Amino acid sequence: MGGFVAATIAITTGIAAAAPYDQGPGDYLVNVLTYNVCAANNRDNTCAADLTPKRRRAWAGEVSALIRSRNVDVASFTEMCYAQVDLLKRKLPDYRMVWFGIDEAPAPDGRDRCRRLWGALTKRTTPPDGKTFGLALALKGPLLGPPLRRRLSVDLKPGPGSRVHPRGLLCARAMVGPRRSVSCVTHISDSESPRQVARLLAPYADGSPVILGGDFNRKPQDPELTPMYGLGLGTGNYAEVDTGTDGTARRGGDPTTRGGRKIDYVFATEDVFRPVHAEVIRTSPELSDHRVLAGTFSGTVPLPLGDGGPWRGSFPEYLRRRPGRRR
Repeated sequence: MGGFVAATIAITTGIAAAAPYDQGPGDYLVNVLTYNVCAANNRDNTCAADLTPKRRRAWAGEVSALIRSRNVDVASFTEMCYAQVDLLKRKLPDYRMVWFGIDEAPAPDGRDRCRRLWGALTKRTTPPDGKTFGLALALKGPLLGPPLRRRLSVDLKPGPGSRVHPRGLLCARAMVGPRRSVSCVTHISDSESPRQVARLLAPYADGSPVILGGDFNRKPQDPELTPMYGLGLGTGNYAEVDTGTDGTARRGGDPTTRGGRKIDYVFATEDVFRPVHAEVIRTSPELSDHRVLAGTFSGTVPLPLGDGGPWRGSFPEYLRRRPGRRR
């Protein structure tokens, strides 16, 4: 299971030691990170203290240092301003930044909060489509073709008092380690289902392994996440990086928000990726009302049929699949 870490991310060292696992000759490590950066504050004003001018000036340097210190292959960002993409690109020129603008971020006075908060640091505050607020990926490997950008539909009845926000899914094909993979990020609320996200990305992935990070706004035991979890924990085909790296698969993980909830996840195709290590990082000073979820998967290059994939029996639940499940 992951551990909770408080760190000054500008001076972090490498990722903590991973749990032991049987590494095969075709195995490789993939370091991942997901972070809801709350870049335009929110209607509850929970990020106001995190968006002081001093912290905005430090943001790109600290986040890029976190990515480099952990040798991150796939970083996903939610609630991000386009201006931050430009700021991060300056610090990470060897990474590929992929953007999906979902919405503008109007303040009560009508001004765009992204431009207002970040405009003093860059003139690049607005992408061509005018959507200053959305999702982003930072990928170490080379991109392979155009990305997938999809607005999500409301396919669940919102809870009492819930507000429907524009939501989306962003995916990009890239080399992750030695193999072609699809990296994705999403941000959903109680009016959009994880099942919808999985359904939309599947044709784009076209059989390639998937790494999907983001803010799912649900705790691990929520039944709406059952179509995501594999390993005998659900009906889906994904392992989650904080599922449990001690040989016992579980739906859980350390809290990823200041309020004590685990709602941020990194899922990966279970037939290819095995969770090795995860930790939740509280930056000092805090840069968001969310924590950083970082971790490592062990990936396996394609193996002959019948080999059993990367798990090799290490999770008993993985072997107890329902009849008719795809192996």
